[in-house]
Amino acid sequence: MVDEETLAKWETWRKRTRTHLDLAERAAGIGYWRFDLRDNSYFWSPGMYRLLGEDPNSRKPDMEYLFERMTPQSREIIQNALATAIKTRSPFAYRTYSSPHIDTPVAVVDTQGEVEVDESGRTIILFGVCKDVTEQVRVEEERERVEAMYRLMTEESGDIVILYDTHSNMIFSSQALERLTGRSADEIRNGGYKNFIHPEDMDEANKMIVRPLDAGIVAATWRIQHAKGHYVWLETTIRTVYDPETRQPKNVISVSRDVTARVEAERERRKAYELFQIMTTEASDMIILYDARAKVLFASDALARVLGRKPHEIEGRKWVDDLAHPDDRGFLRELEMPPKQGETLTVSYRMRHGAGHYVWLEVATRGRYDENGKTIGLLSVARDITARKEQELAIKAAQERAEAANQAKSRFLANMSHELRTPLNAIIGFADLMRMETFGKLGNPRYEDYATLIYDSGGLLLDLITDMLDMAKIEAGKLELNMERVDVAGTIEDAVRLVRDRAVTGDVALIVETAETPSLVADRRAMKQIVLNLVTNAIKFTPPGGEVRIGVAQLGDAIQITVADTGIGIPESEIGRLGKPFEQVCGDPMLAKSGTGLGLALVKALAEKHGGGMTIASAEGVGTTVTVTLALDSRAIAAQASFGARFASTSG
Repeated sequence: MVDEETLAKWETWRKRTRTHLDLAERAAGIGYWRFDLRDNSYFWSPGMYRLLGEDPNSRKPDMEYLFERMTPQSREIIQNALATAIKTRSPFAYRTYSSPHIDTPVAVVDTQGEVEVDESGRTIILFGVCKDVTEQVRVEEERERVEAMYRLMTEESGDIVILYDTHSNMIFSSQALERLTGRSADEIRNGGYKNFIHPEDMDEANKMIVRPLDAGIVAATWRIQHAKGHYVWLETTIRTVYDPETRQPKNVISVSRDVTARVEAERERRKAYELFQIMTTEASDMIILYDARAKVLFASDALARVLGRKPHEIEGRKWVDDLAHPDDRGFLRELEMPPKQGETLTVSYRMRHGAGHYVWLEVATRGRYDENGKTIGLLSVARDITARKEQELAIKAAQERAEAANQAKSRFLANMSHELRTPLNAIIGFADLMRMETFGKLGNPRYEDYATLIYDSGGLLLDLITDMLDMAKIEAGKLELNMERVDVAGTIEDAVRLVRDRAVTGDVALIVETAETPSLVADRRAMKQIVLNLVTNAIKFTPPGGEVRIGVAQLGDAIQITVADTGIGIPESEIGRLGKPFEQVCGDPMLAKSGTGLGLALVKALAEKHGGGMTIASAEGVGTTVTVTLALDSRAIAAQASFGARFASTSG
């Protein structure tokens, strides 16, 4: 039996040993753990608890708890490492990372471990020592980042970086040397760069021969000849790098920047300044610079030429209260001055000339602000627009008169629909009764011919009036479309049926190709009118023996109706005129007299109201092809056009 004194000494030794181990763990920043495979028991040293930021009195050693605090990759690494160590009875090592979702002071931990085996060679215990290497990893990552940044700066930077030893031997040259000058390091080594210095810059470039001492810097701006022959402006700074311990010169570093654009910009700036001096002296625009109190700091010579005034006459509010036209003073007093930073205020008003008459000016004014956004003055550029203003007023008056006349014409034609159509319908109706001999024989056969002529002439006149009225409604924005689902093929067949007799009389073949044609949402009457006008035109201008072909095709969300004839064709120079009201292009005077030039204009206008358009292709002696495009669903387009027309009529 061990006596109590021995036990006490042993306990004192154990506590001292644990204290020493704890101090060692603290000093080394490590923690110790042990896992007994026999009873699956865990042990964590005080250092291990410190690494985890846990209290030994409130947290028992638990491997699952550790896994929860690690990234999935770290858990997999630990499981594989420990499984291998148990199987092979060999030491193990791994690095783990704390999960970013767990609030813990430890981020990266390195673990070194050993195994203990029993007499049979079976692994029974795993030991591991953990060390917090977070700061070490961060330092290493920062070092790698800095090195990568340095490589990027030197290799990818636009500046040429060259490192020399203290004897001016080149140690390193960045790739920018070849990119900017087309020269290799060997070409400029050992003073070789002197062969490429611009003759006018020799003295400036010789500054670089001097090696700066202490913290001094040598700077030179000079030109080097590019390998392709042109010169590049370089701004070079040279400084000496010292050993931080011995303070002896260690290296010389040269950094050269391509400043060609800057030098050329400076030259342009000087030219611009010279031009500015010429402009402010000779330009017709008045350039006026004010300070914050509206005192004139500068006024170009144009002030005297345009207004016959001197700078002091336009300072402060004098130009508004004394010189501005009485009708313009009200809105001038309400102007927000100065304009907001970055904005330009442009106004037109009249100012009295020194000789007494008024001059129209267009004045653009900008506020001048300091770096803190405080107003320091104004800059105004004023232009004499008297001639332009008078012309604008004359044009406006003429436009108003023309618009009034056009509106009166449109209103007249639009309102004449009932008055013109009613008697014509009566004439056509009675002529038709006579022609059909509804109430018996007329007697003399010539009356039958006369009745037919009256009927045909009335029909032509009604068609002409209908076209004119429709055109007037379109121009007046009063044509209402009745949108419905329309069978394209059926509508084309209906229209062709009406003109087939005319085609037969003229010995013109009508060919309709409408197979597999979809329906569309459109105005049925407008659709029929489009086809009628196109086919009638084609028949009229096609000689006997020719043909007129009507085709339909779907292109995306639109329908194309094509009417192609083998007629006399249209000169290329005249195609642009077609589609305008009352425009005709025909070499045959007899044919030209039979129309008004409204047909294609109506087709074009109706197609545009259906979200499409019209194109014409023709060749003299070969024929003409007219293509009309219509949207598959024109309701939204028609509603928008109708609203625009109503808005224009109410706002006008």
